[in-house]
Amino acid sequence: MQFNTFVTSTDDLQRCIQAPNLTEVLIEPSLLAREGHLSDEAAQILAVQAQQQGLRPVLVWDILMPERVLQTIGDRLKTWDLQPFAAIRVCDLGAAGWLALRAPEIPLQLIVETGNHNLEALQGWCAIFGSALERLILSIELPEDKLIEYCQVLPIACEILGVGPILLFYSPRSLLSAHFGTAEEETSVIKAFAAFEDAPNRHLRTLETVHGTFLFLDKDQFILDRLEALKAAGLDTVRLDLRHLGDRHNAAPSVDQICQQILANPVALRQSWPHETRAPFFKANRTTSLFPRLKSKRFETWRDQCLAEVIASEKGKYVVFYTTQAFAIATAKRLLLPTGEMMDLPADVVFCSVAGESLETIETEQLLVTDWVKKTVPGTLLLTD
Repeated sequence: MQFNTFVTSTDDLQRCIQAPNLTEVLIEPSLLAREGHLSDEAAQILAVQAQQQGLRPVLVWDILMPERVLQTIGDRLKTWDLQPFAAIRVCDLGAAGWLALRAPEIPLQLIVETGNHNLEALQGWCAIFGSALERLILSIELPEDKLIEYCQVLPIACEILGVGPILLFYSPRSLLSAHFGTAEEETSVIKAFAAFEDAPNRHLRTLETVHGTFLFLDKDQFILDRLEALKAAGLDTVRLDLRHLGDRHNAAPSVDQICQQILANPVALRQSWPHETRAPFFKANRTTSLFPRLKSKRFETWRDQCLAEVIASEKGKYVVFYTTQAFAIATAKRLLLPTGEMMDLPADVVFCSVAGESLETIETEQLLVTDWVKKTVPGTLLLTD
């Protein structure tokens, strides 16, 4: 298991050389990276220097782009020397496609931290990109048991954030510049703290770059003291994101000492960490635990008699039902409105499939369409006797 971290200077590189188990550095040009501020030239020079020092430089291209922006960036990248970069990590599939055509010889690292939490999706990306795909950067929202499973099952190396900021919100819009003056330089960065009216003493770090605005939790992700099981499962890389602890000129402050402490005494490292630490999803992702409490109690009361629920309707035109069990049309007798009013189902109602075919028997989890039935709104239940 290796470590990697972000770098912005030769001083960062020197610290990385001294850091045990740290062999890879992440380089962020402002052209390609959401939090990057290096110029095109500086990023390429840093990659050459890292390579000369025996480190493995990886180019970070994690912005999301519309087609016109991708074309503009592609034109600029054609002037780059990409050979010093050992790999390129991307989030946008358009960027992955561009690299497959323009630089197929450079390994690809795919960022799947959002919207790719199930094994089938991850296996799909492995199949699509094949041998060009070197690594998957997994989400911190995956609990430990899932991370272990994915490391064991996926046919490719995996990476997880070991320590660093927890991103709460991202918008491609510039939300801070209106309050702090408009930034005109391509590399301009605005940093500030935000607080809620009901929690004025809790300061959340915000950041704006040319690629948008970020809001971070006031506590850092930290699992460096819980890596043994992941290491045994075959986890390839642990990312150390120290950018928020450094400055514009140093993205990896004290990374050499931190790596030594990870190997020697990670519990003490956590206790001395400059920010409060959490691992909110590591043991269990309970973000869906409240869903049952949010469901209507009416449905639970009528569960055995409920055949379907109205999910959409337009007055005078149609009603769409979603079935909760298989049934024969003849057994559908009543409608229970969200107001609690019970009414008989009109005898002339015809249930059709979405293709317009008349139906007599219905399967579970099926969509049904009827003509407009008076008073029906989403949430209305179709009941049997």
